Amino acid sequence: MLAFLLGKLLRGLALLAGVTLVTFLLVHAIPGSPWNNNLNLAQAAPGAGLDAAGQRELNRRFGLDLPVWRQFTRYLIGDVEPEGGFFCGVLCGNLGPSLRQRGRTVLAILFEPPEGQSGWESRFGYSLRLVLLGAVLTTGLGLPLGVLGAARANSALGRALSAGLAALVSIPNFVLGLLVIMVFASWLKLINVLPDWDDARQWLIPALVLAVMPLASLARVTRAAVLNILNEDYIRTARAKGLTRARVLWVHVLRNALAPILAFLGPALIEMFTGLLIVENLFAFPGFGREYWRAVLALDYPLILGVTLLYAAGFVLVTTLLEAAGELLDPRLRPPPAHREAP
Repeated sequence: MLAFLLGKLLRGLALLAGVTLVTFLLVHAIPGSPWNNNLNLAQAAPGAGLDAAGQRELNRRFGLDLPVWRQFTRYLIGDVEPEGGFFCGVLCGNLGPSLRQRGRTVLAILFEPPEGQSGWESRFGYSLRLVLLGAVLTTGLGLPLGVLGAARANSALGRALSAGLAALVSIPNFVLGLLVIMVFASWLKLINVLPDWDDARQWLIPALVLAVMPLASLARVTRAAVLNILNEDYIRTARAKGLTRARVLWVHVLRNALAPILAFLGPALIEMFTGLLIVENLFAFPGFGREYWRAVLALDYPLILGVTLLYAAGFVLVTTLLEAAGELLDPRLRPPPAHREAP
């Protein structure tokens, strides 16, 4: 297990380095500059735009006038400041200063809560709570629906459930979010168009919109895994011993079906994090997904790179933990032990 975790760690670090390089090249290939783009011009007062000399000074200050390869090494490793001091880059956990919110660092924007409040009130805290609520809805509804669909596979209920899950998987969350706002906010007046996020009940609708596609996918994966195990010999033996149908399903079948389910949960959680970009903008949710969207519009290079790196780190962490959990639950997934040849 130690060798497995060490190998995953090394592959994860290589993945993070590759993601950082590709994202860095892509954002610098976008036409325009952080000082002259549609978002900044729309927010600025008429005639308040920077002149060429001001842009050159800002480029010099933030190192944007350097060659691209030098900018990358400066971001990743660090560099010497014009005043003579050395600053460390991403390798030391420094994600750099924001170009749009001048005077604030990327870490402060994402993780610093308002004064006098806890870390749950930061942008990352808001997003994490929304994803955790979505994960609870996904597992709390997806697993029972999948088991029910497998137990009633040949009935009208099972066929209707399969059709409904296929329909939910096919609906993008931005379409579902717009429909929810139109129906529940504009027509039925059950939620506010601009909710009060201090009210916990207002979190349910965006969390449900975020969780619908992963929930439906998890239910389908669970259904397929349970159906596959229901035909095994030991399941027929358990039934022959007189065990109840519910005990066979929830104790013998589901336990052995957890390995593919856990393997699916990692991408599902990452899918919910990426879905934050759309859901948070639809519901004006104060999380880091909305901040990421605004950073892309404003070409705030450090903020784009910082959030992308956090996404990649979260993906590596979640998949590593779930793969390790899958090996603990299912010994068949463990690598075979090395055998020494007899002397």
